[in-house]
Amino acid sequence: MRSDSVAERLVSTKEAFMKGTDFSEFTSGWRIVLASLLGTAFGLPAIPFYTVGVFAPIFAREFGWSFATIFGGLSLLAASVLAIGPFFAMLIDRLGVRLVASTSLSCLGLSYMTLAASSGSIGQYYLSWLAIAIFGLGATPVVFTRVINSAFEERRGLALGIALSGAGLFAFVVKPLAQLLIETGGWRIAILIVGAMPILIACPMVLWGFAGLRSRNVDARPAPGKALEGMTAREAFHSRSFWLLAIVFIPMSLAVAAPLPNIENILRSLRLSPTEVVQLASLVGIAAVTGRLIGGVLVDRFWAPAVGTVILTLGAVACFILSLDDVGFSMACIAILLLGLVSGVEFDLMAYLVSRYLGMRSYATTYATLYGIFVVGAFVGPSLFGYAFDNTGTYSGILKACAVLLIGGATVVLFLGPYPARRT
Repeated sequence: MRSDSVAERLVSTKEAFMKGTDFSEFTSGWRIVLASLLGTAFGLPAIPFYTVGVFAPIFAREFGWSFATIFGGLSLLAASVLAIGPFFAMLIDRLGVRLVASTSLSCLGLSYMTLAASSGSIGQYYLSWLAIAIFGLGATPVVFTRVINSAFEERRGLALGIALSGAGLFAFVVKPLAQLLIETGGWRIAILIVGAMPILIACPMVLWGFAGLRSRNVDARPAPGKALEGMTAREAFHSRSFWLLAIVFIPMSLAVAAPLPNIENILRSLRLSPTEVVQLASLVGIAAVTGRLIGGVLVDRFWAPAVGTVILTLGAVACFILSLDDVGFSMACIAILLLGLVSGVEFDLMAYLVSRYLGMRSYATTYATLYGIFVVGAFVGPSLFGYAFDNTGTYSGILKACAVLLIGGATVVLFLGPYPARRT
C-alpha cells in the first residue's frame, strides 16, 4: 500500500511537471497575447497614469497649479471608470471586443492630445481628463484580460503576465522619451506624440490580433466542447469571495499604484540628484514587466492568495524604505525595484483571482466592478499624495500609512481559501 502511494505521488509529480512545461496554448493564442500586450501598453490607464508625473511639474510651473489639482485629473478619471465601467462590459457583449477596443484606443489618443491645448483653465484641463476616461474605457485591462482568460486555461497566469506587461514596457519607455520630446520640441509636442501612439500602434495591432475572435460575447460563449464555469453576476455580488477581493484591491490600489505617478517627486524629496531620479524612475517599468512575468508563472504553479501575501508584504517594505528620512541611492533603488515588481504582479493577481474564485460566466461584469474599485484607489491616491506633499512638504507619513494598508491586504487575501469547485 505504501509503494502504491509512492507510485501515485511520482505519477502526480510527473503530470504536474509536464503541465508546467506545456505551452501548446500559445500556438493558437500568440496573436491574442501580442495584441493584448500592445493594447494594455497604449490603453487606459497606462497612457495617462505613467505620463502625468512627467508633465505635472511643467503644469505647476507654467500655470501655477498645485500638485493636488494636477493629479485631480486622475480622480476624475477614477470616478468615471467606477460609474460607467460596467456599462462598457455590456457594450462589448453587444458589439464585440475587437470593434470596441480598436475604437476606444483611437478615441483615447485623440482625447489625450487635447491636453496639449491646456491654457491655464482648470475646467478645460478636467474636461480633457473626462474625455480620456469616457473614450478610453473600452481599452482597459478588463477588456484584454477577458480575452486572455477565455483563450487560455493551463497557461492562463503566464498569458496574463505577458499581456499585462505592456503597461510596464510603456512606463519604461515613455518617461525618458517624453522628457526627450519636451527638451527638443516642448511639452505640447510631447503630448501630441504620446497621444498618437495608441492610434498608430495599438489600434492596428488589436484589429489584426483579434481578427479571429467571435464578433460577439467573447467570454460569454465557451470554445467548442467547453462549458462555461463560474457564478452569475448576481451570485458573485452576493458572495464572500467578491467582497474579500474588493477589500484586498483597495489597499493594493492606494498603496502600490498611487505612489507611481508621484515617484519622481518622491525621489526628489529624498534629496537625490536629478540624474539619479531619472535613473531610478525608469527602473519602475523594468521591474513592473519582470513582475508581470514572474507573477504569471507563480500563480500558475502556486496558490494565488499565498503569492499575493508575499507580494503585498514586499510592497509594504518598499513603502517603508521610501518613508525614511535618510535614504541613499542604493536603498532607494531596492525600494523602487520592489515597488515596480509589486505593481507588475498586482494586475496579474487581480485578473487571476477573479477568474478562479468567481469564474468566467460573468467575468466582464464582475471584473469591471472590482477594477472600478481598484481604479478609484489608484487614481484618487495620487491626489492624496499631492495633497500630503503640498501641506507637509514630505511623503513620509502617507508612505507609512501605505505600508500598513499593504500588510492588512496581505492578511485578508489568505481568507479566500481554496479555489472553489468549478460548476457550469
